[in-house]
Amino acid sequence: MAQDAFDFRSWIRDQPQRGFEADLSDDDHFVLQTDWAIAQINFYAMDPDPEVVEFNIEEKRSGEVRFFLHFHAVERDHAVQLYHEMTDTLVQLRDQQSTEVLLCCTAGMTTSFFADRLNQVAEAMGLDYTFSAVSVNEVYENGQNKAAVLIAPQISYQADRVRAALGNVPVLAIPTAIFAAYDAGGCVEWLREELRQRAQTAEERAIEQATQGFDSDKRIVVVAVHAATKEVNLHYRLVDHGNVEQERKVIKRWLTLDDITDVIDTQVCICKGGGTVDAIGIALPGSLHNGRLDLKTRNVKLTDGTDDFVLADYLRERYAAPVVLCNNVNAAALGWYASQDEYENVTFYSQATGWAVGGQGHVVSGKLVEGAHGNAGEVKYVVDRFSYSHPLHYNPYDPSDVIEMVGQMIAMDCATLDPEVVVLRCDLLQNMDEVAAELEKYVPRELQPKLVKVHDYNECILRGMLIDCIQKLF
Repeated sequence: MAQDAFDFRSWIRDQPQRGFEADLSDDDHFVLQTDWAIAQINFYAMDPDPEVVEFNIEEKRSGEVRFFLHFHAVERDHAVQLYHEMTDTLVQLRDQQSTEVLLCCTAGMTTSFFADRLNQVAEAMGLDYTFSAVSVNEVYENGQNKAAVLIAPQISYQADRVRAALGNVPVLAIPTAIFAAYDAGGCVEWLREELRQRAQTAEERAIEQATQGFDSDKRIVVVAVHAATKEVNLHYRLVDHGNVEQERKVIKRWLTLDDITDVIDTQVCICKGGGTVDAIGIALPGSLHNGRLDLKTRNVKLTDGTDDFVLADYLRERYAAPVVLCNNVNAAALGWYASQDEYENVTFYSQATGWAVGGQGHVVSGKLVEGAHGNAGEVKYVVDRFSYSHPLHYNPYDPSDVIEMVGQMIAMDCATLDPEVVVLRCDLLQNMDEVAAELEKYVPRELQPKLVKVHDYNECILRGMLIDCIQKLF
């Protein structure tokens, strides 16, 4: 084992086990767990470099990863801070709500009885699932943000309509044999397998499409950062000669500069076995001015604390490699544009749930528009200047409030750029016809851009960041 700055293993063994049980018998693989989740601490030798420590928390009920990162445990204070963040997340998962699944049939009667039996079976199996039922007319309002919506066989012909309205919520038709026999156990097993396969298929498809169309002979690390409602997501990808060599996601309650460098450090170590990294691309929220990041994003702090900190210079000096920084929505616009060949003028609009202000990226005549000061697409400068129906009560979690703001922002785009298509990333807004109706208050329907809903925001960012690196550096 390479000598670390301090003995992290021994330090972990000395910590009190508060709210979880620990198995520390394997020197390279520690396990911490509660009734709800399991955390793994893995140590990987990277001789002659310091070993890599990996933290991973997975929910038992769903198999969903809720915390993931890896780093060099060289600096004691940094490693200790990350350990406490990880254990805090592990314990706090107890407070998370159960996985909610909604059933629907014509009137909700037969599925209500079935839902009761499913709840009994889930409890007996030790699964933290909650099943409820509504009529098909109520599913559009109540199906939002559910883990899945299950359609009874007698109305399975409506599944496509429900699926279109609910966007990224899995909508599944219950097999007739299972429903007719009221086989609750079989239904639970079928549902778990369907959700597992869907998650696996989505991941495989993303990796397959990640570098489709690229023939670069370079080895590039691309990183995508964006904040969600209750966490910060950092996705990264190591691309070598057009192939995805590594792809992972870091999930944390807050993100620091050390988290960015931890990711890049480990990827540079991987590269040392077969060459060096040729470029690093990082997509970030905020405006970028000559390598400086104007960042006012909650739960994200990417600075060393000094007033004159220049992120780009810091990273170039640390890694002795070219570094490209890009606003994350600009990268998404470039990535979406490159994934199709129909449109030359594209606006990408990201409006995260719970955020009062979103961001935009613009591709005009096939070129990304960043502006003289990197402020193109920063709608924060104008969003408060418009008049709204309820300006004192704007609720970023209310779809009706959000759609009003989005409609006005797209109207501004029509007046300034007249894009062919607006690609919208907004979980609260699933029906593009509603957005078009709001936009029609300002722009005639025949003059409106095509409105497209996008679900895989991270894939757009990562693909766009890779393109940005290749275009600017090679």
